Amino acid sequence: MRFSISLSGNGSYIKLPIHYNALIQAALYNQLSPEVADFLHNKGFIVDNRRFPLFAFSRIIGDYRLLRKENKIVFSNPVQLIVSSPVPEFVRDIAQILLKDGFRVGNQMLTVTSLKMDAPTVDNDEIIVQTLSPIVAYSTMKRSDGRKYTVYFEPKEDGFQSIVINNLLRKGRLLYGENTPFQPITIRPVCKYKQHVVMYKQTIIKGYSGKFLLKGDQRLLQVAIDAALGSKNAMGFGLVEMKQ
Repeated sequence: MRFSISLSGNGSYIKLPIHYNALIQAALYNQLSPEVADFLHNKGFIVDNRRFPLFAFSRIIGDYRLLRKENKIVFSNPVQLIVSSPVPEFVRDIAQILLKDGFRVGNQMLTVTSLKMDAPTVDNDEIIVQTLSPIVAYSTMKRSDGRKYTVYFEPKEDGFQSIVINNLLRKGRLLYGENTPFQPITIRPVCKYKQHVVMYKQTIIKGYSGKFLLKGDQRLLQVAIDAALGSKNAMGFGLVEMKQ
């Protein structure tokens, strides 16, 4: 299940930091009931000792201009934000409160001018998806002195496919059952992709946008649509939509 939110600022524009992912994530958590917010933020759904909040959101969609000297991005009203989750409580909580209270991003209160619910259904074992927020695939390594560092993989590398697929399998086990068998799945880019470097709080995150071909178990393809691809979904990464 996903919903598309149309938002407008009080004036003729919405001004945000260029790297706004953390503000949007905080705004979404603030829309949830305390019980649901605490569970998703501090506990989440656990499989293989890994925590999955099981929601994702898009980049802000709309006309914009960059003010690089100020490190700001200015959007013209209205803008669109798409949020997706396979967790019914998450969808219900946010939809109800958004319609009642609006959407506070940082110190700005945005008006919700429309909210559209959708439940895209995968009915094939092969789909093409377009990213709505960059897909992140990374691994944490150790140096010889024991210090950790992060390696981000791009779509042409084997590490990208293996990490994204293993992440998808874990989500599938959460949603369909721990012992559910799945058919193999593959993912590959079908056009030129673009790297995005995002500062999330004090951390640099690298992700990739573009179109990707997914083949394999239809249930896992549905998980990709509902629960996003790759890592750091709740930080605003990995949301995709099906293309014809």
